Amino acid sequence: MVAKKARTSAADDEVDQFELDDKLLAIEKLHELQEELELVNEEASEKVLEIEQQYNEKRKPVYAKRKEIINSIPNFWLTAFLSHPTLGRMLSEEDREIFTYLESLDLEDFNDVRKGYCITFNFKPNPFFENTKLTKTIKYFDEGTLRPTGSTIIWKEGKGPADDSDHGQIGNKRPLPDDSFFKWFRAEDPVEVEQDEVAELIKEELWPNPIEYLNNEDDEDDEDEEDNDGEDGSEPDV
Repeated sequence: MVAKKARTSAADDEVDQFELDDKLLAIEKLHELQEELELVNEEASEKVLEIEQQYNEKRKPVYAKRKEIINSIPNFWLTAFLSHPTLGRMLSEEDREIFTYLESLDLEDFNDVRKGYCITFNFKPNPFFENTKLTKTIKYFDEGTLRPTGSTIIWKEGKGPADDSDHGQIGNKRPLPDDSFFKWFRAEDPVEVEQDEVAELIKEELWPNPIEYLNNEDDEDDEDEEDNDGEDGSEPDV
């Protein structure tokens, strides 16, 4: 009886060992397949990058034509910024005056779009600062962080925010400037962060289709007119 139990236990151990070996072999194969998938994903990323670079080149002449038309519309970018639900709240009264001197806005990706992009504000000579060009460059790092670097604004006497110091950051997110859009421009942030919200809003929302925000302003004007029609006590025309 004892011998039978011993044989049964040995057989069970052998079965367990076979199952363990099969499991280890299966896991090893999974690792091999995962490595193969990663190679395919890397190849796909390279192909996507090539395609994105090709279409960036195709977009350039279209953006150039768009820029010519925008330059013919007074205060186009001021209106677009003010009509954006987030960016518009960042402009102080003085910021709005400064934006009347904004001639054009440009955004250019790095050759390797995964590495970052640059936003450029081109200004006419103005009574606020000496610069005619202000830039903000966003550089991406492999760890998923980024480092924003910006122009140093040379303010004219008596102009600019009362305190042009860095407001710091909240966690790994660069906060929105609270009293002047131009505090967003800093010579260099000392640390890498996970997000620059202003840059992302410009790149992902405002720059691709600024007309959308001009249309928003037109819609608001129409709503105001409808409200005024209702307030004067007269019946609307049918």
